[in-house]
Amino acid sequence: MQNDSLSDMCESHGMSATAAPKDLIAADGGLPPKPFPLLNWRTDIRHEPKQERSIATRKLILDAARSLANENGISGVTMQLVSQRAGIASGTAYQFFDDLECIYRDIYEEWYRDWWSVILMHTSELWTERWEEQLRALIVGSCNFLLKHADTWTVVRHMDATAEGKIAAPMMLNAQIARSVQCWGPLMSAKGLSHTEIEFLARCNSYTARGHHIFTALANETLDVVVSGSYAAQHALITEYLRRHNAA
Repeated sequence: MQNDSLSDMCESHGMSATAAPKDLIAADGGLPPKPFPLLNWRTDIRHEPKQERSIATRKLILDAARSLANENGISGVTMQLVSQRAGIASGTAYQFFDDLECIYRDIYEEWYRDWWSVILMHTSELWTERWEEQLRALIVGSCNFLLKHADTWTVVRHMDATAEGKIAAPMMLNAQIARSVQCWGPLMSAKGLSHTEIEFLARCNSYTARGHHIFTALANETLDVVVSGSYAAQHALITEYLRRHNAA
């Protein structure tokens, strides 16, 4: 999966490289949701409790591990500390998770599920001549998500560095790029851009969104600055490509 071309990724997600086939367009002219891309990425088996009480306990464990990792760093978390923070008996956490890494995998996967929902929401409508407004909405939505889930980033970075994370992260990024190509492709193709150019612009967008948080640029007091800077940079890049084709 890591070495697949974006064209292969588009095909694997039922997407055309630059156009949205009629059978992939919803009745209202938008794009239908796509399944969550992370399948078969982890070596353990994710256990989903069914009973309401067990679901609540599992959430307490995940929230405790997330907050402890954010406060102490990954090395400062133990199963005992997680149990204490969650307010449960020491052995209860092991009834849900084999070890801390299993907890982190669940946090990581849930973070990506929420991230994928944001991407789908902001790519549900094919780009039109209102693409500048649509681009800004995508950037605002991405930055708001990353800021809202800032306490998860320690776990995300830890998981990204694991063998499983090195499979999962490229899968998600490539799925996001493929989705953007599908969303942007018809308009940009009509304006003369090639698949390679559209893919490059989509890749820049995806990596820029993730880069904001890697460098801890997001905070309540800096959100507007980050959004404005990101939009200005991406808008300038897209308009330059459009200018080149108009001038040709």
